[in-house]
Parts: sequence; C-alpha cells; structure tokens
Amino acid sequence: MEFDWVEWFGYLASFVILISLTMTSIIKLRWVNLSGCILFAAFAYLIDSVPTIVMNIGIACINLYFLYKIYSTKEEFKIIKASADSEYYQHFLDVNSKDIEKQISLTQLKADYTSFYMLRDNHIAGVLVGENCNGVFDIKLDYVIPQYRDFKLGTYYYHDHPDFFKEKGINTLKSLVNDEAHRLYLEKMGFVVESQTDSHHYIKHL
Repeated sequence: MEFDWVEWFGYLASFVILISLTMTSIIKLRWVNLSGCILFAAFAYLIDSVPTIVMNIGIACINLYFLYKIYSTKEEFKIIKASADSEYYQHFLDVNSKDIEKQISLTQLKADYTSFYMLRDNHIAGVLVGENCNGVFDIKLDYVIPQYRDFKLGTYYYHDHPDFFKEKGINTLKSLVNDEAHRLYLEKMGFVVESQTDSHHYIKHL
C-alpha cells in the first residue's frame, strides 16, 4: 500500500483542530485552533478544495480577531483578603477540591493561614494561601481555575506589582515544588532554588 502523505497531512490538521477543542484556556484554544485552521487550509489547497480553503481562512481570521481583542484589552487585577471561615471561601475550595488537592490536601489548610482571592476583571480567578513568618510568605496553595491559567496573574503580582506583598510586610515568597509543571511555573515567575542541597523549595526575593 502506497503511503499517501497528503491524506496523513489532512489527518494531522484534523487532529490539531480536535485538540484545540479540549483546551480549557480560551487563549490556548484560539492559538491551537488557529494553527489547525492554517494546516487544514494548506491541506485543502493540496486537494484543490476551494470551499474548504475559504472556510478555514475565515475561521483563522476570526481567531486572529479575538486574539487581538484579548491581547489589546487592558485587564484589571486585584487581590483581596479572604476569610477562611466564610461560606463562599469553603465553597470555592470544595468545588475545586479535586484540582486543588494535586497541590495540597484541604485538611492541611489551617484556619490561621493567610488567604487571598485573586481577581481578574472582577472575577475570582483563584486563591493564594500561605503563612507569613517574619516577612517570608510560605505559599501553601497558589491555585488558579483552568480558564485563567495563562500566567497573567502570576506575572502581574510576582513580576510587575510586588508592592502588594511588600505592603503586607512580605519581602520574600517561598514555595514547595509539587511536580515538574509547578517547578517550571515557579521558574517562569522568577523563583529560584532556595539552596543547593534542597531542590524542592523555591524562593523569590521581592
């Protein structure tokens, strides 16, 4: 049986579009779908299907339009204190418990930990929970719901606006690495290994 690379190219393009629909982040969905549309338009050109070319170029333009709107719109970020015994706070933890417990068991979140809601355009995008000890904020939970996991919250506070923490008397952030994805996230946010003998704790001086 002769290998038909054009047909397999079509399968690849279809697979990329299919994968895009599994993305929880709207930005990732738009970028991956855009890539799939470009690949599928190229496939349509190879098989001489003008309607398919036009359709996929049209979808690609729609993706570009919404990506432009996303990146050009100025978003508002804010962190507000959360009460650990409030009904909504407990509801938020319970609803997202399966995801949160990949980082820490809910039973390990003590009532006297300092907790914050991380807001993005007035929507609660996540929670930040930790223990402040002599200016070192030991992060126990840094959780963002899937649709907001594009590093913008972390970049805004850890990189661009550390004054929020400084106003709380915090000069150093500390976090225990949970897995490789978490390690990459911390490094992207400017955290470094606390010591050469301990590769599991990362810190960031503000």
